[in-house]
Amino acid sequence: MIVTIESIQFLKDTPNSAYQSIKTEFLYHSNKLEGSTFTRENLEKYLNEQIVEGSHKIDDILETTNSIKLFDFVVDTLNEPLSKRLILEFHQMLKDKTIDHERGFADCWKRIPNQISGIDLKLAQPYEVDLYIEELLKEWEHSAKDIDAVMRFHVQFENIHPFQDGNGRVGRFIMLKQCIENEIDLIMIDDMYSKEYKQALYQAQKHRDFDELKKIFTICQQRLEEKLEFLKETLAYVQEHPLDMDQNQTM
Repeated sequence: MIVTIESIQFLKDTPNSAYQSIKTEFLYHSNKLEGSTFTRENLEKYLNEQIVEGSHKIDDILETTNSIKLFDFVVDTLNEPLSKRLILEFHQMLKDKTIDHERGFADCWKRIPNQISGIDLKLAQPYEVDLYIEELLKEWEHSAKDIDAVMRFHVQFENIHPFQDGNGRVGRFIMLKQCIENEIDLIMIDDMYSKEYKQALYQAQKHRDFDELKKIFTICQQRLEEKLEFLKETLAYVQEHPLDMDQNQTM
Protein backbone atom coordinates (compact mmCIF):
# COMPACT_ATOMS: atom_id res chain seq x y z
CA MET A 1 0.00 0.00 0.00
CA ILE A 2 1.52 3.29 -1.14
CA VAL A 3 0.60 6.38 0.86
CA THR A 4 1.88 9.74 -0.31
CA ILE A 5 3.09 12.55 1.92
CA GLU A 6 0.31 14.87 0.79
CA SER A 7 -2.45 12.34 1.39
CA ILE A 8 -1.41 11.21 4.87
CA GLN A 9 -0.83 14.79 6.03
CA PHE A 10 -4.23 15.76 4.67
CA LEU A 11 -5.94 12.77 6.32
CA LYS A 12 -4.25 13.55 9.64
CA ASP A 13 -6.09 16.88 9.85
CA THR A 14 -9.39 15.64 8.45
CA PRO A 15 -12.14 13.78 10.36
CA ASN A 16 -11.81 10.25 8.94
CA SER A 17 -11.07 6.68 9.91
CA ALA A 18 -8.33 6.12 7.34
CA TYR A 19 -5.58 7.90 9.26
CA GLN A 20 -6.54 6.20 12.53
CA SER A 21 -6.57 2.79 10.84
CA ILE A 22 -3.04 3.23 9.44
CA LYS A 23 -1.83 4.62 12.75
CA THR A 24 -3.38 1.79 14.80
CA GLU A 25 -2.00 -0.88 12.49
CA PHE A 26 1.53 0.50 12.70
CA LEU A 27 1.58 1.18 16.45
CA TYR A 28 -0.09 -2.04 17.54
CA HIS A 29 2.37 -4.29 15.72
CA SER A 30 5.52 -2.21 16.28
CA ASN A 31 4.89 -1.99 20.04
CA LYS A 32 3.80 -5.65 20.24
CA LEU A 33 7.16 -6.69 18.77
CA GLU A 34 8.78 -5.10 21.83
CA GLY A 35 6.51 -6.85 24.34
CA SER A 36 3.74 -4.27 24.83
CA THR A 37 0.73 -5.70 26.67
CA PHE A 38 -1.72 -3.38 24.89
CA THR A 39 -4.22 -5.35 22.83
CA ARG A 40 -5.57 -3.84 19.65
CA GLU A 41 -8.79 -3.08 21.56
CA ASN A 42 -6.81 -1.34 24.36
CA LEU A 43 -5.00 0.78 21.80
CA GLU A 44 -8.15 1.71 19.89
CA LYS A 45 -9.89 2.61 23.17
CA TYR A 46 -7.08 4.99 24.02
CA LEU A 47 -6.90 6.47 20.52
CA ASN A 48 -10.65 7.04 20.30
CA GLU A 49 -11.56 7.87 23.89
CA GLN A 50 -8.26 8.57 25.72
CA ILE A 51 -9.09 5.75 28.14
CA VAL A 52 -6.45 3.20 29.19
CA GLU A 53 -7.96 -0.23 29.76
CA GLY A 54 -6.22 -3.35 31.04
CA SER A 55 -3.26 -3.93 33.36
CA HIS A 56 0.01 -2.53 32.05
CA LYS A 57 3.35 -1.45 33.43
CA ILE A 58 3.69 2.32 33.75
CA ASP A 59 6.48 2.45 31.16
CA ASP A 60 4.33 0.46 28.71
CA ILE A 61 1.55 3.04 29.11
CA LEU A 62 3.99 5.93 28.72
CA GLU A 63 5.73 4.46 25.68
CA THR A 64 2.38 3.64 24.07
CA THR A 65 1.03 7.16 24.56
CA ASN A 66 4.40 8.59 23.49
CA SER A 67 4.43 6.47 20.34
CA ILE A 68 1.00 7.86 19.41
CA LYS A 69 2.38 11.40 19.59
CA LEU A 70 5.53 10.33 17.77
CA PHE A 71 3.51 8.86 14.89
CA ASP A 72 1.88 12.28 14.36
CA PHE A 73 5.26 13.99 14.61
CA VAL A 74 6.75 11.68 11.98
CA VAL A 75 3.85 12.54 9.65
CA ASP A 76 4.22 16.27 10.35
CA THR A 77 7.96 16.18 9.57
CA LEU A 78 7.77 14.16 6.35
CA ASN A 79 10.13 15.64 3.77
CA GLU A 80 12.42 16.92 6.50
CA PRO A 81 15.78 15.26 5.75
CA LEU A 82 16.66 12.36 8.01
CA SER A 83 19.40 13.58 10.36
CA LYS A 84 21.04 12.74 13.66
CA ARG A 85 19.05 15.52 15.30
CA LEU A 86 15.74 14.18 13.99
CA ILE A 87 16.53 10.59 15.01
CA LEU A 88 17.41 11.79 18.52
CA GLU A 89 14.17 13.75 18.62
CA PHE A 90 12.24 10.59 17.71
CA HIS A 91 13.90 8.82 20.63
CA GLN A 92 13.29 11.67 23.07
CA MET A 93 9.57 11.67 22.22
CA LEU A 94 9.32 7.88 22.57
CA LYS A 95 11.04 7.84 25.96
CA ASP A 96 9.56 11.01 27.46
CA LYS A 97 8.88 10.62 31.23
CA THR A 98 9.88 6.93 31.21
CA ILE A 99 12.48 5.35 33.50
CA ASP A 100 15.04 5.64 30.69
CA HIS A 101 14.31 9.37 30.53
CA GLU A 102 14.78 9.73 34.29
CA ARG A 103 18.10 7.85 34.09
CA GLY A 104 19.40 10.14 31.35
CA PHE A 105 19.14 7.63 28.50
CA ALA A 106 16.67 9.58 26.31
CA ASP A 107 17.58 11.98 23.51
CA CYS A 108 21.18 10.74 23.43
CA TRP A 109 23.18 7.86 22.01
CA LYS A 110 23.78 4.92 24.31
CA ARG A 111 26.29 5.46 27.10
CA ILE A 112 26.80 1.83 28.09
CA PRO A 113 27.64 -1.05 25.70
CA ASN A 114 24.52 -3.11 25.07
CA GLN A 115 23.75 -6.57 23.77
CA ILE A 116 20.65 -8.20 22.31
CA SER A 117 19.67 -11.02 24.65
CA GLY A 118 20.50 -14.47 23.29
CA ILE A 119 22.09 -13.12 20.09
CA ASP A 120 25.81 -13.29 19.26
CA LEU A 121 26.03 -9.99 17.41
CA LYS A 122 28.72 -7.38 17.81
CA LEU A 123 26.94 -4.06 18.21
CA ALA A 124 28.54 -0.63 17.97
CA GLN A 125 30.32 0.65 21.06
CA PRO A 126 28.98 3.92 22.53
CA TYR A 127 31.95 5.91 21.22
CA GLU A 128 31.35 4.55 17.68
CA VAL A 129 27.67 5.39 17.38
CA ASP A 130 27.84 9.02 16.25
CA LEU A 131 30.27 8.29 13.42
CA TYR A 132 28.42 5.14 12.32
CA ILE A 133 25.08 6.96 12.21
CA GLU A 134 26.66 9.77 10.23
CA GLU A 135 28.04 7.26 7.71
CA LEU A 136 24.68 5.48 7.51
CA LEU A 137 22.87 8.75 6.80
CA LYS A 138 25.34 9.59 4.03
CA GLU A 139 24.85 6.15 2.52
CA TRP A 140 21.08 6.62 2.61
CA GLU A 141 21.36 10.07 1.03
CA HIS A 142 23.11 8.59 -2.00
CA SER A 143 21.08 5.38 -2.22
CA ALA A 144 18.48 4.44 -4.85
CA LYS A 145 15.59 4.95 -2.35
CA ASP A 146 13.90 1.62 -3.02
CA ILE A 147 12.86 -1.28 -0.78
CA ASP A 148 16.42 -2.67 -0.84
CA ALA A 149 17.83 0.63 0.40
CA VAL A 150 15.20 0.81 3.17
CA MET A 151 16.00 -2.75 4.19
CA ARG A 152 19.76 -2.20 4.28
CA PHE A 153 19.34 1.00 6.28
CA HIS A 154 17.14 -0.84 8.79
CA VAL A 155 19.63 -3.70 9.15
CA GLN A 156 22.58 -1.34 9.70
CA PHE A 157 20.62 0.89 12.09
CA GLU A 158 19.63 -2.10 14.24
CA ASN A 159 23.19 -3.41 14.14
CA ILE A 160 24.53 -0.07 15.36
CA HIS A 161 21.83 -0.20 18.06
CA PRO A 162 22.43 3.48 18.86
CA PHE A 163 20.20 3.78 21.93
CA GLN A 164 20.21 2.15 25.33
CA ASP A 165 16.65 1.02 24.57
CA GLY A 166 13.99 1.75 21.95
CA ASN A 167 16.10 0.87 18.91
CA GLY A 168 13.50 -1.36 17.26
CA ARG A 169 10.66 1.12 17.57
CA VAL A 170 12.71 4.10 16.41
CA GLY A 171 14.07 2.00 13.54
CA ARG A 172 10.55 1.14 12.39
CA PHE A 173 9.43 4.77 12.63
CA ILE A 174 12.36 5.67 10.38
CA MET A 175 11.31 2.92 7.98
CA LEU A 176 7.75 4.32 7.93
CA LYS A 177 9.13 7.78 7.08
CA GLN A 178 11.35 6.37 4.32
CA CYS A 179 8.50 4.41 2.72
CA ILE A 180 6.05 7.33 2.66
CA GLU A 181 8.59 9.87 1.42
CA ASN A 182 9.70 7.62 -1.43
CA GLU A 183 6.29 6.16 -2.31
CA ILE A 184 7.32 2.63 -1.40
CA ASP A 185 4.64 0.15 -0.32
CA LEU A 186 4.38 0.58 3.45
CA ILE A 187 6.44 -1.93 5.43
CA MET A 188 4.75 -2.64 8.76
CA ILE A 189 6.20 -5.73 10.41
CA ASP A 190 3.21 -7.83 11.46
CA ASP A 191 3.49 -9.38 14.93
CA MET A 192 2.40 -12.67 13.35
CA TYR A 193 5.87 -12.78 11.76
CA SER A 194 7.78 -11.59 14.82
CA LYS A 195 9.94 -14.72 15.09
CA GLU A 196 10.68 -14.84 11.36
CA TYR A 197 11.45 -11.11 11.27
CA LYS A 198 13.94 -11.34 14.13
CA GLN A 199 15.62 -14.42 12.65
CA ALA A 200 15.87 -12.81 9.22
CA LEU A 201 17.18 -9.57 10.72
CA TYR A 202 19.86 -11.55 12.56
CA GLN A 203 20.81 -13.36 9.34
CA ALA A 204 21.19 -10.03 7.55
CA GLN A 205 23.24 -8.49 10.36
CA LYS A 206 25.46 -11.49 10.99
CA HIS A 207 25.99 -12.85 7.47
CA ARG A 208 24.89 -9.97 5.19
CA ASP A 209 22.27 -12.31 3.75
CA PHE A 210 19.18 -10.18 3.04
CA ASP A 211 17.06 -12.74 1.18
CA GLU A 212 14.88 -13.89 4.07
CA LEU A 213 14.38 -10.38 5.42
CA LYS A 214 13.22 -9.15 2.03
CA LYS A 215 10.74 -12.03 1.93
CA ILE A 216 9.36 -10.99 5.31
CA PHE A 217 9.13 -7.36 4.22
CA THR A 218 7.26 -8.40 1.06
CA ILE A 219 4.89 -10.67 2.98
CA CYS A 220 4.12 -7.89 5.45
CA GLN A 221 3.50 -5.43 2.61
CA GLN A 222 1.02 -7.86 1.05
CA ARG A 223 -0.65 -8.59 4.38
CA LEU A 224 -1.07 -4.87 5.08
CA GLU A 225 -2.59 -4.42 1.63
CA GLU A 226 -5.16 -7.08 2.45
CA LYS A 227 -5.95 -5.79 5.95
CA LEU A 228 -6.41 -2.19 4.79
CA GLU A 229 -8.24 -3.07 1.59
CA PHE A 230 -11.21 -1.03 2.82
CA LEU A 231 -9.08 2.15 2.73
CA LYS A 232 -8.13 1.92 -0.93
CA GLU A 233 -11.07 3.96 -2.18
CA THR A 234 -10.40 6.78 0.31
CA LEU A 235 -6.67 6.85 -0.40
CA ALA A 236 -7.21 6.73 -4.14
CA TYR A 237 -9.63 9.66 -4.00
CA VAL A 238 -7.34 11.79 -1.84
CA GLN A 239 -4.30 11.02 -3.98
CA GLU A 240 -6.15 11.69 -7.24
CA HIS A 241 -7.81 14.96 -6.17
CA PRO A 242 -5.02 17.19 -4.82
CA LEU A 243 -6.93 20.35 -5.77
CA ASP A 244 -9.84 19.34 -3.54
CA MET A 245 -7.37 18.84 -0.70
CA ASP A 246 -5.82 22.28 -1.23
CA GLN A 247 -9.25 23.94 -1.23
CA ASN A 248 -10.27 22.19 1.99
CA GLN A 249 -7.07 23.23 3.73
CA THR A 250 -7.60 26.91 2.89
CA MET A 251 -11.23 27.02 4.01
